[in-house]
Amino acid sequence: MIEDLKAVGLGYYESKIIEVLMKEKLNLRELSKKSGVPFGKIYSIIKSLKNKKLIKENNSRPKLVYIDNVSEVISELLKEKEEKEKKITENLRNIATEIDRSKKKPQRFFQIGTNIQDNKRIQMRSFTEAQNEILQILNIHHKPESNRESKTIWEKEIMNAVKRGIIFRSIYPKKTTLPKILDNLNKKYPEKFQVRRLDTDFTRCDIIDGKKVLLKLITSDAIGFGGTIFVENEDLAYNLKAIFEEMWEQGNPHVI
Repeated sequence: MIEDLKAVGLGYYESKIIEVLMKEKLNLRELSKKSGVPFGKIYSIIKSLKNKKLIKENNSRPKLVYIDNVSEVISELLKEKEEKEKKITENLRNIATEIDRSKKKPQRFFQIGTNIQDNKRIQMRSFTEAQNEILQILNIHHKPESNRESKTIWEKEIMNAVKRGIIFRSIYPKKTTLPKILDNLNKKYPEKFQVRRLDTDFTRCDIIDGKKVLLKLITSDAIGFGGTIFVENEDLAYNLKAIFEEMWEQGNPHVI
C-alpha cells in the first residue's frame, strides 16, 4: 500500500499516515505511534494533507484526524497523477516533435503523409501499433475496389491484428461491398471484427486505443489523392471516439 500511495504522488510519511487513517480516526499521538511517523513531524505532514484536502480534523479534545471517504481520496490522487502525467506527456511530445522537425527527421507523434509511400507507411501504424482496439470510420467516398494491392496489404494487417486479440469496429457505407478478406473475418470472428452500416461524409479516420488518431483528408481515395495525418493525442482521440460511438449507435448491423 505504501508504495502504491507513493506512486500516486504522496511522500513516504504522507503515505504511512494515509494508510493508517483509511481504517480509523486517531489523535496525533496515536497516529504517530501507529504509523511510525516521528511525533515531531506529524504536525507538518497533517497540515500538508489537510491542504491537499485528503484528510479532515474534528473539534474534539484531543482533536482527531480522519479520512471521511477513502474512495474519494484515492480518486483525487489518481486524477492528480493522471493530469500530471498527461502534462508531462504533452510537453515531451512537443519538445521531441520540434527538435525532429528542426533536424528534418521523421516525427512520430505528428506525422503528415502527402504521397503514396507516406500514406502506406502511416496507415500501417493503425494496424501494427494497436494494443486493444481500433475504431474506423469509412465515409461515402471510400472505394474498396480501387488500389487493391495496397488495400489487400492493409486488410491482411487487419486480419493479423484481430488474430492477436485486437477488437476492430468499423463503420462502412451502406452499399459498399465488404472486401472478401474482411467479410470472411467478420464471419469467423464476429465479436472481434464488427461492422455497421452508415452513410456519412465525416472525415475518414481511425481511432487507436483511445490515444492515437489517423485522419485521411480525402474526397475520393486516400492513396491517390489528399493526405494523411497521424497524431498521438488523447484529447483528440477522446473527441473522435465520442463521435464514432454516436455513429455506431445510428448504424445498421452488417448483414452477412
